[in-house]
Amino acid sequence: MVTLSSKPRLFVGTWREQRDSFNKTMKRTLACTILSLLAASGAFAQQGTGVPPRKVPMLVDTMTIMPYLTGSLNLFSGQAFLANATGSGFGGGLSFDLTKQGQKAGLMFDFAFQDMYGIAQNGNSIRISNDSILGSADAYHYWYYVLFEPFLKLQTSGRQKGYFIIGASMGFAVFAETVSIGEGATQIQKWGDTPYSSRFRFDLRAGVGVELAKIHGHELILEARAGYPLTNELSNLENAGGVAGNWKIVTIQGNLGLRL
Repeated sequence: MVTLSSKPRLFVGTWREQRDSFNKTMKRTLACTILSLLAASGAFAQQGTGVPPRKVPMLVDTMTIMPYLTGSLNLFSGQAFLANATGSGFGGGLSFDLTKQGQKAGLMFDFAFQDMYGIAQNGNSIRISNDSILGSADAYHYWYYVLFEPFLKLQTSGRQKGYFIIGASMGFAVFAETVSIGEGATQIQKWGDTPYSSRFRFDLRAGVGVELAKIHGHELILEARAGYPLTNELSNLENAGGVAGNWKIVTIQGNLGLRL
């Protein structure tokens, strides 16, 4: 759906206010989740030793949980638009680690949310008012994903502060939109219901993690992850120059979390 506005300043202000409000809500939700988990962890740590609890059989011997916040660099590329885009994003998630201390290899998986944002100056062309004349426009790209990420975790035996992970990232786009802002007009393209868009995303990912410090007995972890997408965000989309192409997002992220 394409929308033209004769009052771009008012429209853009409203659109940006809505997006800023959504981002603030997501950040508050992530922060409250992490604080709740930390409070619960502190409450368990303060309980008396008394009578040892009865050991209940579980599917796994060990599992640690790490809530984390994400900052990302997002690289958009392809011929679906006139120029590639770059931008920063935010996110967060919960990591579940099934690897024992000293175990050389184990499993780890995440449930996460990631905002993939990018901007390209003169990245698109739009029609000025109702004329057939095309004008240059800056393109703002927004993709929001919920993700499931399984990993193989590799580490040295004994006490260590670092590890390596390799695995996959499977995501579903809950929001996909491009806003093109030109002189005298603004165009919004929502991709979710178009034949060009793929809501499913699949990446191959790898990363490293290191323990920075301990906070009240909990490990403060810094992770760096990068991956390459095997799927396109958009496929066979004809750009303003008449060339049909695809659109991909490569994301490089840093995670800061507290292992509980």
